[in-house]
Amino acid sequence: MEQKSKYEIEIEKFRHVFSEIKNKRVAIYGMGRRSATLLPGITDFNIVGVLDRDESNVGKELCGIKVISIKDVSTDADVIIINSDPSNYEIIYKRIAKDVIVPVYYADGRLACLSDKDTSYEQNEYWQSSYQELKDKIDKVEIVSFDIFDTLIMRKIFSPEDVFRLLEEKVRVELKLDCEIANVRAQAASMCGSYATINEIYQYIKQQTNLIDKNIIDIMQLEKDIDIDLCITRRDIADLYEYCLTCGKEVYLISDMYYTLQDIKRILDKCGVKVPDDEHIWISCEKKADKVSGSLWEKYSKLVSKDIRCLHIGDNKTGDAKNPVIYGIDSYYIMSAKDMLMKSSILELASSVNTVSDSICLGLVAAKLFNSPFALCSTNGKVSYDDSEIYGYCVYGPLLEKFLIWLYYNSRKDGIDKLLFFARDGYFLEKDYKVVSELLNDGYEQDWCYLPISRRLIYMATMENEDDFKRVVAFPYVGTFAEYMKSRFGIIVTEVTSEYNNRQINAVGDSKDILEWIQPYKDEIIKKAKRERENYLRYLKTDGDMQKGLTYGTVDLGYYGTNQYYLQRLTGIKTKRYCFYACLGKDNVYISDISMTGCFQYGDDYTAEKSIVRKKNMYIETFITAPHGMISYIDNQGKMICKPDGKSQEYFDIKEKVNCGAVDFIVNYINIYKAVLAVNSKEHKKLMQDRRESLEDNLFCNVLNGICNVSNDILEGFYFDNDFVGGKEIKLEI
Repeated sequence: MEQKSKYEIEIEKFRHVFSEIKNKRVAIYGMGRRSATLLPGITDFNIVGVLDRDESNVGKELCGIKVISIKDVSTDADVIIINSDPSNYEIIYKRIAKDVIVPVYYADGRLACLSDKDTSYEQNEYWQSSYQELKDKIDKVEIVSFDIFDTLIMRKIFSPEDVFRLLEEKVRVELKLDCEIANVRAQAASMCGSYATINEIYQYIKQQTNLIDKNIIDIMQLEKDIDIDLCITRRDIADLYEYCLTCGKEVYLISDMYYTLQDIKRILDKCGVKVPDDEHIWISCEKKADKVSGSLWEKYSKLVSKDIRCLHIGDNKTGDAKNPVIYGIDSYYIMSAKDMLMKSSILELASSVNTVSDSICLGLVAAKLFNSPFALCSTNGKVSYDDSEIYGYCVYGPLLEKFLIWLYYNSRKDGIDKLLFFARDGYFLEKDYKVVSELLNDGYEQDWCYLPISRRLIYMATMENEDDFKRVVAFPYVGTFAEYMKSRFGIIVTEVTSEYNNRQINAVGDSKDILEWIQPYKDEIIKKAKRERENYLRYLKTDGDMQKGLTYGTVDLGYYGTNQYYLQRLTGIKTKRYCFYACLGKDNVYISDISMTGCFQYGDDYTAEKSIVRKKNMYIETFITAPHGMISYIDNQGKMICKPDGKSQEYFDIKEKVNCGAVDFIVNYINIYKAVLAVNSKEHKKLMQDRRESLEDNLFCNVLNGICNVSNDILEGFYFDNDFVGGKEIKLEI
């Protein structure tokens, strides 16, 4: 009797579990391989629609079934069934729970529910595994076999099925073909059977579409090229693989895969893995047998002598860990990077993956954090950051990537000739923007610079009348009167005001008294203000190249746009402001005079009250600050005169390492997604609309709520200071 395929088994289980709701209106969540396999086998069920995390798929079809919106599903369907990898069940339900009122089931028949905050990761027995333990096992055997994908090598994308979605986007952009290749590709894999080669899969695709031979060849090659670009080694396993070769052990590579032998060899070679001879690479599509069913192990076991000790290493609990043992082959289970994330303290991040770009983003993070299958074995599953560059890569990289790409396309859409990155928030942003611009270069002529500015500098430079004087005086400050005068005006108080010099003041509440106390110094302040204004205007016209006739954009963290307003007033030049978050409501007294927009706020959240990034803004500001203290003024020679360096500057090398990691992430992300990013403005807009507040925000903020550990060596570089308001340096804690 012929053994049933895993696809047939999946269909049978579904039909058995859900036989009683056969006639109800059913919506299937999932457009991946499982649904592409399932739907043709349950045509007698009343399937009213397919759901997907990506709302841009609404209106498309999978196996002849329309993709419907999650917003409409409660009126269109009586029940929702989540048909995905079981490890994603709760993640998906968490994603949709707030939007549905009909019952939701998992494909195994269980009613979906949300568990309490998961801390079970701490008890996972896998965290007892170790590199040394595996090496000791290797030392005891003569033959070692390695799984390939997710074991020896891995992809820099969160879900393998998202390769097909990335493929579809690149087909549209690079091949100029408008076809829903992702769904057809997912369906083809199941319809062609377990042992189909990629060539056979694409022949099926040709039959199901109107694509010509050249299109088919080009798309297939593009898929291979994408995988080549995405794949990297899992260094610890690659080291053990090389160790086996060095020790003279017989080594096999065994994979359930549709790629041909030559395709696999090409990928391995690109990843720097020494490729064994053809006889030592076993691919399911060529052997017409697979690991999951056990048929490949049956064949393999006949090749090796029962007297020879064998060990297999892989990430699939059934195909790599359980089934080899049945045939007398010892096994060692290692987790894939995705499974490690799903079993770690940051598992909830997976529910924030809604688009291909999200999958790339989280895939890059997972590839960095969990490249080693033993990365969490000393922490019981809790993600820990001990390296500044890795911290920058995983935490600040996605945040800056989103902001700078958003800035790049929006400033071009707005016709900005020159971007002014405001000190001190703009120090790293300006440098990193240069990297983004070089990678995404579309021929648009745009200039940018780091612009010295501060509240103290711009307030003094625009102080011309009594109202200006009162405004500067009343701005918040806490400290002694003597400290206030030195910080705000650069004035050393004399014994004329000795009665008040050491008095603690609050500039907001004591403004009337302060106005009286500073009268003896008023003329000196006005003279300083005039001199500083002249010097600053000279600087803006030369180094800043601010001239009428050009369109300027300003860039900083947020919030009211005070510096932007007074820069406009000083120069007479209107600017457009781009920031992480902005107060766009009536509470902003400057809003009628300035134009600004925020990246990390959404919908009608005009005050950014819901913005995670705004709530945690100190942790961004302390990172993107400059290697110099607050700028007081520009002197006669055009030189910045700054407040003395503080702890932020003393430990600035830490921030530089963090930024190096962030830039590394940005480069990796753009290189993977570049073709899709570099399209017309309509697609830019769509991209930004698709990427709502979720993943980048949460990657940043999950570090701040105790989910991850951050070493004291890294935190030593994070101090917050604001000399203008009298704030003392504060070391941030996590």
